[in-house]
Amino acid sequence: MPKLFAYILFFSLLLLVACDSDKNAFMTPSPNEPVVDVGIDEYSVNGTVVGKTATDILASEDLLIKPLEEELKKIQTIQIEQALRDSQPFDWETSTAKLHVDENLSFDDFYKTIATTGFVGYPNIKYVIGSDFKNVYNLKLPTKSSMCFCSGDSPMLSFLRYKYMRHRQKLSFNEILALREGGNLILECFEDYNDLDFLLTFFDDNNERVYVVSLNEDALKENSSFHEFAIYTFKKEVDLWKFLGEITSRAELQKENKAVKCSYDLLGKQVTLIFPKDVLMKDIAPLIKGLNVYGYNGDKINFMKVN
Repeated sequence: MPKLFAYILFFSLLLLVACDSDKNAFMTPSPNEPVVDVGIDEYSVNGTVVGKTATDILASEDLLIKPLEEELKKIQTIQIEQALRDSQPFDWETSTAKLHVDENLSFDDFYKTIATTGFVGYPNIKYVIGSDFKNVYNLKLPTKSSMCFCSGDSPMLSFLRYKYMRHRQKLSFNEILALREGGNLILECFEDYNDLDFLLTFFDDNNERVYVVSLNEDALKENSSFHEFAIYTFKKEVDLWKFLGEITSRAELQKENKAVKCSYDLLGKQVTLIFPKDVLMKDIAPLIKGLNVYGYNGDKINFMKVN
């Protein structure tokens, strides 16, 4: 029995060392990748505390976190000056930052942080959630060269789809056109819309979590034309992943026959996670991890906040 206890203690120590190694490797700044750390009480850049989370992020109505923006700009100025000294152009497309967020932070805090980081000029973000430093996720934010200005799915339409997702109702083409008559949506490209356009969220219904998916299922058909955004609900996470696997496989088969509208919005390429601002990151983390398994990271995953 003492020998068994010794083995358990030994392997536990090995796991702790491995976890600490992953954490130290991620949290150590490099000249090319600043580290932003957002905790419940305060947030820092490269180990230096910049401000208080409650006052600068949580209580702010502004999408940009000003102290964080200023600190990242200082670092980026140094990077640009170094590139000039090396007679090299500063590569805005590949500029990268690392981000660690506490698992008890709200989605709103996370969203503001990635928005600020991207606005400064770091479109590539490596991020971890909570103490899980083993799983490092990637986020690729749209830049000027990848932006698409002719797309059927405007941000306002995504918010509308979220409302329909709450009630598990399909959103038909005629309902969308009715909104265009009111001038609320820009849908010049919508009649021939052929992107899969995968939206994912969850709600708590009578203390039970329900996962809801909205997508343009018609995009998976030959010679498709848009009719509606279909809604699917799942009470078990395993059923959600099974559905995603089936949809992804069908999308891959159809991809070669579809026209590409945006460099970052191929058929079946992007999944949008859409949540209210008060959802906690520890509840979103399992979805990010699952999507990562199916290849949805980098420019294949998008985040959207409804309020």
